[in-house]
Amino acid sequence: MKSRLFTIVLVLTLMAMLLPACAPKPEEVTIRFGNLPYLDYGPWIVAEKMGYLKEQGITTQTTMFEVEQPEIEAMLGGSIDAAAGADSPLILLAPQAKDNIQMASVHSLFTGYSIMARPGTVKTYDEFVAEGKTPEEALALTCAQLKDKTIILPGGASFYPVLDTCLGYAGLTQSDLKIVDMDPVEGAAAFLQGTGDFYSDGLPQRFRLEQEGMVNMVTGVQLGGGAMDTAGLYVTKKFFEENPDAVYGLLKAWYKAVDYIKSNPDEAIPMMIDWINEQSGAGMTVEDGKRFLQDLVLFPTYAEVKEWFFTEGSPYYWPNRLEFVKNYNETSQGIDYTGVDLNAMFPVEEVYPKVKP
Repeated sequence: MKSRLFTIVLVLTLMAMLLPACAPKPEEVTIRFGNLPYLDYGPWIVAEKMGYLKEQGITTQTTMFEVEQPEIEAMLGGSIDAAAGADSPLILLAPQAKDNIQMASVHSLFTGYSIMARPGTVKTYDEFVAEGKTPEEALALTCAQLKDKTIILPGGASFYPVLDTCLGYAGLTQSDLKIVDMDPVEGAAAFLQGTGDFYSDGLPQRFRLEQEGMVNMVTGVQLGGGAMDTAGLYVTKKFFEENPDAVYGLLKAWYKAVDYIKSNPDEAIPMMIDWINEQSGAGMTVEDGKRFLQDLVLFPTYAEVKEWFFTEGSPYYWPNRLEFVKNYNETSQGIDYTGVDLNAMFPVEEVYPKVKP
């Protein structure tokens, strides 16, 4: 009897030990994914190349976009299931997207915007500070140089808050200058050829213009406020309802990629830089990538996300960010949010506990 009891206990113990290995694999799913050619979204390529998406049973069919608005339009049209993007474009388009698109996560922060000029044509913020001006005085004097000039600016919703933040320091509005709406690559080329007095965009073209000798009149870090973007994962409401585990799998793969980037930068950063250069022609080096990732493009780990975005008192506290962008759109863009439940569109705090890698 004792021998039989021992045998049963041994079998049960072995079965318990084998259960994790026998756990069901995630259901295979193909996701039509939209991405943007910026360093902020580089972890998605790391997740793909390192097999983290495959571990979650996910295959992506990726379409590249230059800014978020056409990406969101593609989701509304039914050709994209999920996409990488910043919070501000979706908040701007929330009245159109409210019943169809959600943002399931906030997981990175971008502060790399810049308003650029040709050398010798302006005084930079740094030059005003070097002359003894206070930061507030330097911002007002720097941004006043936009008056009656022309700026090339992509039409995406992420870029106008940068300009408006600068104009605000000088007591100006968009009516005080001419805005030329051009896609980033085309706009940078036009600026190099002499079009416009100023240019503003994200890192790839900023880097390209720096290489050509253009100067940063004022940067997103110096401007603060609306010159920062929080980014995350867009999903169509239909896809999320039908495939919640696939959405969670995408985010688990993202956070695993972030861990890999932080623990193996010499292997991970070249993956991202090669991808960005292929997509945008920016000509970045790995050293450039390392520099940008120190203070311009920030990827919190899974544990850090709670501290950054979901802890009251943090400068990046998500409810404050959501309210800031909403108020900006209402006052500066005339957006009417009647009937829009932004909290339902951004279930980021509900999703976060379910996506630990």
